[in-house]
Amino acid sequence: FRRSPSFVLVALLSLPLGIGATSAIFSVIYGVLIAPYPYAKPGEIWAPEVRARDGRGGRGYTLDELRPLSEVPAFADVMATSMETVLMTGEFAPESFNAVLLSGNAFNFLGVPPVIGRTIQPTDIRPDGQVEPVVVLSHKLWLRLFEGSPDALGRALRLNNRPHTIVGVMPPRFGWYGSEGFWLPLSPTRTDVPWINPIMRLAPGISQAVAED
Repeated sequence: FRRSPSFVLVALLSLPLGIGATSAIFSVIYGVLIAPYPYAKPGEIWAPEVRARDGRGGRGYTLDELRPLSEVPAFADVMATSMETVLMTGEFAPESFNAVLLSGNAFNFLGVPPVIGRTIQPTDIRPDGQVEPVVVLSHKLWLRLFEGSPDALGRALRLNNRPHTIVGVMPPRFGWYGSEGFWLPLSPTRTDVPWINPIMRLAPGISQAVAED
């Protein structure tokens, strides 16, 4: 080492670089090829887009367009996602989150079971369109707030000054529109949601070409 300090320095610097590069490549291969996240029937999932006839421009979807989309015969199922800023207060230090809003069928559509408890279900949407005050936690938030205790189920988080019952916790790799916070049911009658991102599953026998048209 004393005779070749520059060689030793280069070798020491090369080791962490090589280990880091190898780890990064393995992470990509593991996530994409070995164990991609198991959303149900991923090859049948499509995201629609509104575009002009000449292919230019376009816009997003609004909540009142969700029902017409779900009635299109080419789609077997349609879910929707949106987001809003939510303030958590109560027993925990006040904290602002980008809460993910999901239609009642969204978790069933994605087909990913929770670690504990249950997910948001269509029954969490009342007949009048109002939603039950329930919340599904991300794995990270569960560990941070409750240290991974199953006793978190049934407890309440005060979100925007309203108690929401914790009904489930998602797995560590689940990250639909984020993996730091939580998911709330999306009311189909809300008028203050400026946009939604619909995702649909093709009906049996519908080809890619038909879906793209």
